[in-house]
Formats: sequence, C-alpha cells, structure tokens
Amino acid sequence: MMDALWSLLMFLGSSICHQLPERSYLLGELQMPLCARCIGIHFGFLVSLLFLSLGPKRYCSKILGPKQLVIIGAMMAFYAIDSSVSYLGLSESDNLRRTLSGLALGVAFPFFLLPFVNSFLFPGRNSTKPIERSVDWLALAALYLIGAGAILLAEDSRILFYAVSALGVAGVFAFFSTSTSFITLLGFDKSRTTPKRRFVVGVTLAICLLLLVAVMRQYTT
Repeated sequence: MMDALWSLLMFLGSSICHQLPERSYLLGELQMPLCARCIGIHFGFLVSLLFLSLGPKRYCSKILGPKQLVIIGAMMAFYAIDSSVSYLGLSESDNLRRTLSGLALGVAFPFFLLPFVNSFLFPGRNSTKPIERSVDWLALAALYLIGAGAILLAEDSRILFYAVSALGVAGVFAFFSTSTSFITLLGFDKSRTTPKRRFVVGVTLAICLLLLVAVMRQYTT
C-alpha cells in the first residue's frame, strides 16, 4: 500500500520536478517526490495558502500596497537570484540554500496572488489586505520558519517525511491551479462566463496539464 502511494507521489511530483536524488531529501533509500528547491516552493505555498484561506483573511480582496509589494518582491527575488546563479554555474547551491530560496517564493506568493483571485470570486466581501499590521508580518515570518523547520527536520522523522512529501505534492497542484485560475479570471474578464466558472476552468486546465506532463515524462525517461 505504501509503495503504491509513494509511486503515485513520485509520478505526480515528476510533473514539475527533475527529481535528482543528489538534490532531494532522503529517508534511507526513500526519496522525496520533489527536490529541495521544489519542496520549498510548493510546501511553502500550500502552508501560506491554507493559513490565509482558513483564517480571517480568507476573503481578503485588497491588493498589497507599494511598500508591502517591495518587501514581498524582495523575498521572492531571493529565489530568482539563487536559482539564476545556480543554473548559470556562477555558484553551486546546496540543499539548504535551495530549500530556503524556494520557501521565500512559496510562502510569499499567496500573499500577493490570493487578493487578486478573491477580488473576482468574492468582490467586496472582505476589503482588507493580507498584510496590514505588524502581526501580519510576524505571521509571514512564522510561516517561513515553520516551513523551513518541517522540511529540514523531515529526514529525521518518518511521519514528518511522509507529511511534508504529500503536502508538497498537493502544493504543486495548489500552486498551478491558483496561478492558472488567476490567468483565466483576468484574461476572460470581459466574457459572459461567471468568475466561478472561469476559476473552475483554470483549476481543471492546470490539473490536466500537470497530469499530461507527468505521463509524458514517464514515457520519455
């Protein structure tokens, strides 16, 4: 049963990740379905998305202000810089740096993205920003530290290893479903299709594309 479940996670993770063993966390011979950078991005994204979606900010629909966007952008820039210098061969990242830079993107991105999606789906229901007070910045920092702690300690706990792996793969679908839905909401804003239907189209499209890529990679590797 566990072997079948892990094979499924590896299959789903292959939709976006190269899954190189030397760049992935291991528990014995068991490899995480996402590499260090990808698990940071998608585990972090899911943690932040759940925090915002299940709390008082779940319907927030006011876009972040310029100062807030600069700070969020600086966090996400850590990922862009680290991945760029790594891929260009200017500096070799280790798994710690890959994880921390991935988390910087994943944890911060929902604070930028969710208000846009909510402004279409729940206009006027909660006209607040995801970050307005000092405590909101503390929450963002706490989410980052929780994500980092969970991932970096996963190799020492079988239960944590399984949980982080499964949530990371779920985060892949959450990341691309939310992002694609934003595109369909914004791109077809002038159409007669309701926002909720455009959102469903975005989610469906993202899931289908991820599964298609995973299947193609199985046949080509």
